[in-house]
Amino acid sequence: IYPLIGSGTAANLALAVTLAHLFQTTNYPKYPYRIRFCWWGAEELDLLGSTYHVAQVENSTIAGERTSDYLINLNFDMFGSPNYIYGIYDGSTIDNSTISRSAVPGSNKVSALFRDWFIRQKLPWDYTPFNGLSDYAPFLTAGIAAGGLFSGADNYKVQAKRDRYVTSPGQGLGGTADASQDPCYHKTCDTIQNINIVAYEKMVQGAAFVIESLARQTDLKAWLYPTTAN
Repeated sequence: IYPLIGSGTAANLALAVTLAHLFQTTNYPKYPYRIRFCWWGAEELDLLGSTYHVAQVENSTIAGERTSDYLINLNFDMFGSPNYIYGIYDGSTIDNSTISRSAVPGSNKVSALFRDWFIRQKLPWDYTPFNGLSDYAPFLTAGIAAGGLFSGADNYKVQAKRDRYVTSPGQGLGGTADASQDPCYHKTCDTIQNINIVAYEKMVQGAAFVIESLARQTDLKAWLYPTTAN
């Protein structure tokens, strides 16, 4: 596992362990919904792990394991790019020609949840497209809403974007203009030292906020799928 891809893996684990601890306390109400933390294999080989999982779900008749039992997929891949962005998957970029329209309203709402958190924290943010290159893709194809965060890969951070991140309160350096968001993407220099700790912490906090917000919805299905929920 490359460390930057591993940054999302570690974030997933940290969120799962934290929730498990909170659920063991007496003052933290349990969620009315099941939350499943997953680590997909072979993402770099055409999303083999997540695609296989969704195929199993689509053919399942077991309660809790069917497509209808999955309300939302949150994709946490790369969180600590050194020349980072606070990237939010943009529901409006979903390709309606290949993706079920039922996934779009909820995906847009989740995008807004992430965006509003960064705004309240007085942090810069950028939308990143659903381009089908990460493990959310098979879920969207199956009509399951998706959202998530992404700190950037081999795309360049332009000067205007760098300037926005420089002026963000408490963020220190905004990175390097006209340079890759992750100069070590898929290279041997992608070690644990390649992670931007400040960006990583904010991304994990944003992920935790959205998980909590979704899990406390009175009727999450109706919120995500307003035209199909009973």
